[in-house]
Amino acid sequence: SNVLSAQEISAVQTSTQLFNSMTVKARSATREVIATYSVDDIFIELIIQLPSNYPLGSITVESGKRVGVAVQQWRNWMLQLSTYLTHQNGSIMEGLSLWKNNVDK
Repeated sequence: SNVLSAQEISAVQTSTQLFNSMTVKARSATREVIATYSVDDIFIELIIQLPSNYPLGSITVESGKRVGVAVQQWRNWMLQLSTYLTHQNGSIMEGLSLWKNNVDK
């Protein structure tokens, strides 16, 4: 489990995928990935935490800052991302790409 968590975090840290107006940071000590999407002076933050028993436990998707986004829209994005990561065996970077496409729309 620790090896799989480390591999997933390492994949985020070494990813060469670049996002316009979004930064992605991975913290291996806390097993979390933080994505910050910025448009003008508005920042939207997303925190993905891997459980200690990853991949058996479910990934936690939390919202940090979410200025300018309706509550229902934000819930839909969070549900879609957590479903993708938990039930479709998607990687974190693919999930972040999906989330960013939703925010761009």
